[in-house]
Parts: sequence; C-alpha cells; structure tokens
Amino acid sequence: MTKNIRILDIAKKAGVSIGTVDRVLHQRGEVSEETREKILKIIREFDYRPNILASTLASKKIINFASLTPKAGNKDSFWSKPQEGIDKAVNRLSQYGIRLEQYHFKMEDPDSFTRESNKILESKPDGILLAPWGKRESLKFTQILDEQSIPYVFIDSTLEEAHPMSFVVQDSVQSGFLAAKLLDYGITPKSNILMIHITKNLQNANHLLLRETGFLNYFETVGHKSHRIIKMEVGSDEIQRATSLNTSIAKVDSIDAVFVSNSKVHLVAGLFDSYEVRPKIIGYDLIPKNVDLLLQDKIDFLLNQNPEIQGFSATNILFDKIVRKESVNEANYTAIDIITKENYKYYISI
Repeated sequence: MTKNIRILDIAKKAGVSIGTVDRVLHQRGEVSEETREKILKIIREFDYRPNILASTLASKKIINFASLTPKAGNKDSFWSKPQEGIDKAVNRLSQYGIRLEQYHFKMEDPDSFTRESNKILESKPDGILLAPWGKRESLKFTQILDEQSIPYVFIDSTLEEAHPMSFVVQDSVQSGFLAAKLLDYGITPKSNILMIHITKNLQNANHLLLRETGFLNYFETVGHKSHRIIKMEVGSDEIQRATSLNTSIAKVDSIDAVFVSNSKVHLVAGLFDSYEVRPKIIGYDLIPKNVDLLLQDKIDFLLNQNPEIQGFSATNILFDKIVRKESVNEANYTAIDIITKENYKYYISI
C-alpha cells in the first residue's frame, strides 16, 4: 500500500469521500480542520505523491509559462546562461504539458521591458519567470501580476517591494562584501580602490546597488578604513569608459585595486595593460571574455553567480508550485563561487 497508495485508499482510511481528499490535496473547497489534519496525517504517513505525469497526460492540459529576461547579445554573453538553464528545465518538463514562451527586453531601453511585459499580459500565462532588471518598470509590471493573481518567480535579483512566490538569486550584499574582502587581502593600507558600475542607469539596477552596499560595508566594519574608494558609473561606450577612467586615475597617484560590479569586467581589465604594477581586479561571471583575461592574469578573481542554475531552478519552482501544488521556498540563494585561473576548469555547471 505504501508504494501504490491511491486517493481512493486515503479516502477509505480516513473514512471520507474521494472528493474530500481531492479538495485537501489541491487546497480548494471547504473541509473541516479536523478532517483536513486527519487526511494530511495519512498522506504524510504513506508519503503519498500525486502522479502528475499520469494526471496531466490524461487531462491533456497545456500549462503555459512565460519568461522575461534581458536579450543576450550572443551565446557567450551573461544572459545566454540563465536561458540555457530555462531551456534545460523546459525540455525536461515538456512531457508534463509545460510550454514556455520567451520574451526579451533591452537593458538599455526601459520601454522595451514595458512593451514585452504587455505582450505577456495579453497571452495570459499560468506563471512567469522574471528578471526584474529595471526597478521602476518591474514594480509596475508585478503590481499588475498581483492584481491578476498571476504567480511569478524572480531570477538574478529581487525587489523588496514586490511579492514573488519565490526568487532564485545570489545574495548581492554578501557577494559585494566578499569581493571587498578578497581585494583587501592583496593590497596595503591607504590604497586607492576603483569601484566601477558599468550600466546606463545605476539607480534602476537594484542588484548592483546592493553589491555596492556590501562592498562598502566590508571596509566600514572589518576592512582597512584607510583605503580611498573612488566610485565610477559609466556606460558601455568604449571612448566614454576610457575617458572617465583616465580622469579618475589622474586624481590619484595610482590605482591599487578595481571592483567591477557586473559581468562587464572584461571591458575594464585591458585598460591597465600599460601599468608597471597592475591593480588587483575582481568582477563577475564565467563568460569567455572574462575567463580569457583571468588566464592572462589581467583579472584576479571572478565571482560566479551560477546563472544556469538560477534559470533551471526558477523554472522548476514554477512547475512545483503551479502543477504539483507543492509548497516552495520563497528565498533561494545560489552559491558564491570564487573563481581563479587555477580552479576555473573544475567548475561544473548544470
């Protein structure tokens, strides 16, 4: 009975109808608290799990999910990695009638987020996987999702003001703190540290601000307080970036360490080729351009966010909650992997 228990068996043991058991399993309809607890105790006793595949195939119901993430520039860019995880999860879950429509926005164009989110609303999906890149636009979108009772899961970052059923992220504050600690090991007191945000609108990039918070917290609490930290916010334009960097460097005798708060660290590392003593440099993510510079000793550390795992896990969370009707953890944090040229090849993704 333990191996082959059915709803009918649970109903007989509890002395109730099949319909009552079904209402408890799917958390719908009126059932007295005493009866509900009696049924749940039997379910736990026999470790009963509904046969989702059988019921889904029998009903032939299609579950439609949607994802809204930044558009990947190419297969080697950061945002191609979460998409790989999403694709792997969808391929595994397709036998259960899961379909996922992909939507993408341009990070430098907030209006593209609004346009794509409106398309998603028109499609009326059963659940949404969302990268809340632009805070203002994301909050407007999630407010509508809340009003329409459409569940959503965040990846890459989360927003305190929103109400996702779950999120899969790296702890941005803690990763910033770790980045500061790693740099502090390699520099002397009274060093000049360059903190660079490569983004169009920093105030709308919540996770970068959180990394900055963690980075500064380290030096305010346990690190050397004698360091001078120079903050820069630049776009991806090469000329602007070089000009801004040279202007900042001209204000000090030297740059001893560099923290780049996202995966675009490769856009900065090469600018220090002419230095007699290169600064310690740390950034994020195992994209090919970053790895190449890591192997050339032009980047000292990369903090990996496990983007494939984020996409894979978030998709499975939607499935577990919406199809399997299981409870899910609201907060899901991925590991903060410290990658060097000595260990990068041993890193295993999904």
